[in-house]
Amino acid sequence: MTTRREKSKSQKPQLNKQLEAAEATEQKQEQSIAFEAGKFCLDIAKLVFGGVILAGIMQQGIEFNSLFLTGLGVVLLFVAFGFYLIKKSKKYRR
Repeated sequence: MTTRREKSKSQKPQLNKQLEAAEATEQKQEQSIAFEAGKFCLDIAKLVFGGVILAGIMQQGIEFNSLFLTGLGVVLLFVAFGFYLIKKSKKYRR
């Protein structure tokens, strides 16, 4: 017959393994969320860039310089943030 101490000792390694598995799963989810958010930011940057080009071609009374400066700023912001998130997700994968 086993005593209570023996039972509690045998359960501790199992609990540690379960906790480690749960932490690994949570970390993988955070990685995938950061990676997908980074890809999303890069997609938004592409759409803004295309919108700026189309708005420049159509010449609908929009000031040319402010359109391109604002568009360039927004595109660079989204690209930088997108690459930051992708790099962050790659850092955790190692």
